[in-house]
This record gives sequence, structure tokens and C-alpha cells, in this order.
Amino acid sequence: MKSKLFHTLLYISALCVFLLLCSTLLSLEKFDPVIDQHIIHHLTESGVSHDVTAVLLNFRALDTLLEVGVVLLALIAIYTIDPHFRYKPISSENTITNTFVALLFPLIVLCAFYLLYSGSYQSGGAFAAAALLAGGIIIVRLIKPRYLSDLQELSLRFVYVSGLLFFAGVGIGTLFFGSFLEYRNTMATFLIVSIETVLTVSLGVILSTYFINAVQRFK
Repeated sequence: MKSKLFHTLLYISALCVFLLLCSTLLSLEKFDPVIDQHIIHHLTESGVSHDVTAVLLNFRALDTLLEVGVVLLALIAIYTIDPHFRYKPISSENTITNTFVALLFPLIVLCAFYLLYSGSYQSGGAFAAAALLAGGIIIVRLIKPRYLSDLQELSLRFVYVSGLLFFAGVGIGTLFFGSFLEYRNTMATFLIVSIETVLTVSLGVILSTYFINAVQRFK
């Protein structure tokens, strides 16, 4: 009885939040083109030539830092619920699947880093690259479940937090020259590319862990 009441209250709360978000969205004012013009005007100072990357990694870098924190918190929640999830491979290892992984995974990594570096001048960037890299890791782990299984949990946890720590570390470093995550023009490009590179690896591993820790366990 208590469980049914709890779930009913949970559904009602979720519905209320949904309705609140809908009302907030409907009440938003029309987009002000002045903001877009402001971004274009200062684009040359951002260190990149793509407006979305400039906003995410320079003008509103703090928002992106917090988003990375949310991704990491979600992983911590998964570990908190049950740190002993296991999964079943989709097939047993054989010459065909091993060859498939050996050919496909390097191409996925190559495409991921292409997306990463192309984000400075067109759509792409760390989040898209991380999603692609995560897909590659998932394929490897499903077909070759013992691959990389010797990695220590401490090493994996270091990779998990490396993106957030590096991002925050850059922000702390910028405090010596101005405001938090406010890059100097001469260093902007280097810092943005460095942040995106570390984020790609860190978020890629985190996203793949979401999937691996969510599917069926070994009985």
C-alpha cells in the first residue's frame, strides 16, 4: 500500500514538474537577435570560429563545466545504486567478431577526434565526439567482454573525473589573469582544444559506463 502511494506521489510530482517546464517554455520571450550579433562581434576573441563552440567553451564556459559535473554525478548515482552490475556479451569471441572490432574501433576513434577538432569551425566538439567514442567502447566491450577488463577501478575513476578536474583546473588558472574561465586571447585556442580533448576521453568512458552498467547482469 505504501509502495503504491509512493509511486502515485512520484508520478504526480513528475507531472507537476513537466507542466511547470511547459509553462516556463511557453512564457519565454521571443529570441533577441542582439545576443546573436554580440556573439558574432566577439567571435574573433573566442579562440574558435564556430559560434556554438565559442558559447559553450568560452562565453558560457561555466555552464558547460556544470553540465560536465551533472554527467559525473549521474555516474556516481549509478555506482551508488549498485556497484556490481555485470552484462552479457552479445556473442562469443571468434575470428569474425574480433576482426570486425579491430577494423571498426580505430575508425570510430578517428572519426571521434575529427568531430572534436572540427568543432572549432563547424558543428561537432567534445560532446558529439564523446558520444561516438562511447559507442565504440560499447561495441568493443559487448563483443570482447574481457578486453580492458584488467584495468584497475582506480584508473577508471581517474578517467571519469579527469574531464571535470582539468576543466576546473583551467578555470582556477585563469583566476591569476582575470575572471574564472575567462581566457586570454593568446591562449584561448590552446585552452579550448585542450579542454575538449580531455573531455572527449572522459565523457566517452562515462557514457559507455552508463550503458554497460545498465544492461543485464550475469546470474
